[in-house]
Amino acid sequence: MEIERKFLVAEWPAIAMEAVPIRQGYVTDAADSVELRLRQSGAAWFLTVKSEGGLVRAEYEIPIAAAQFETLWPATEGRRVEKTRHTGLLPDGSRFELDVFEGHLAPLMLVEVEFASVAAAEAFVPLAWFGREVTEDRRYRNKALALARP
Repeated sequence: MEIERKFLVAEWPAIAMEAVPIRQGYVTDAADSVELRLRQSGAAWFLTVKSEGGLVRAEYEIPIAAAQFETLWPATEGRRVEKTRHTGLLPDGSRFELDVFEGHLAPLMLVEVEFASVAAAEAFVPLAWFGREVTEDRRYRNKALALARP
């Protein structure tokens, strides 16, 4: 299970981060009840299935070979996002992922924090650089963003 909260980014944080380019596309479309996603993250490739949901969702991810990714990639035409993912640690030791979107989604920036439990997610106090929470706002899911048109 994936337990995460998602926020818009109010200001660029003064925190050490690592960055990796990501391209991801969806085989499924908006009407499907699950997400089937392909992702290239740097030099790693993945196939992921995610359930519906907001704060808590089922997630199954498997690594795949680059050739498998490239074979399936054309099936995602028209349902893709490109972004740079910046990762780092918050003062409490929680890991965050700050995504800076490219193309027609620029200058959108979202930050996500994953938790071990719903109680931990609910107890989390966002830092000052976090903006409005969009965890339950389906418009900010990557699948919805991949389908958005300029």
